[in-house]
Amino acid sequence: MYFDSAANHSRFDDLRYTHLPRAQNQFVDALATLASSVDFLIDVVIRPLLIESRFAPAYCCLIGETEVQDDLPWYHGIYLFLRSGTYLEATIAKDQRTLRQLTTRFVICGVTLYRRSADGMLLLCLDRDSADRMMREVHARVCGPHMGRHMLARKIMRMGYFWLTMEIDCCQFVHKCIECQIHGDLIHAPPSELHALTSPWPFSVWGIDIIGKISPNSSSGHEFILIAIDYFTK
Repeated sequence: MYFDSAANHSRFDDLRYTHLPRAQNQFVDALATLASSVDFLIDVVIRPLLIESRFAPAYCCLIGETEVQDDLPWYHGIYLFLRSGTYLEATIAKDQRTLRQLTTRFVICGVTLYRRSADGMLLLCLDRDSADRMMREVHARVCGPHMGRHMLARKIMRMGYFWLTMEIDCCQFVHKCIECQIHGDLIHAPPSELHALTSPWPFSVWGIDIIGKISPNSSSGHEFILIAIDYFTK
């Protein structure tokens, strides 16, 4: 049957024959076994199945695609409660209480949501796309000094922006930065515990220091400070 089908190759412009040993033909054999184990009706039209082969492992293509996107910003529930006093659907009583406590630090100016910081500054709430763009601009653009993860988060807050997962996102962003990984300082010393060395003759060493002249004077009229240190350890 295969020979008769292969012999009728007048419909093809180019035909090549390649010998494939049986030991290297597991994929085709598995497909044939799977197809023969399924019973189809005679009048059923079977659509062809396109099978693609990747040059990279499949798990590499799933990186960054596992998060569920619902097209709603993280502050949607807060904004809805502040605007209309309602909750999202299927919100339980515990989550409603947490949301009411959380919204005390947020305020709506016009149609924009802000978070009130400890010093009274209003921080603009950013969604996911705006937060990613902000981290790239501050960390690695024209004036980006490639600062550390905590410094990056604090600088973004000083610029007047905020989102809930700022600390975690900044840490992950700095860890993924190629320039930071290449030019970062490498600590070659192995980690070890610190051990205090006790002096062979405790209290046998004294240290004296004089500070002055101080201004203004103390309440007793003294102008100098005498500091005496009794060393117990090295």
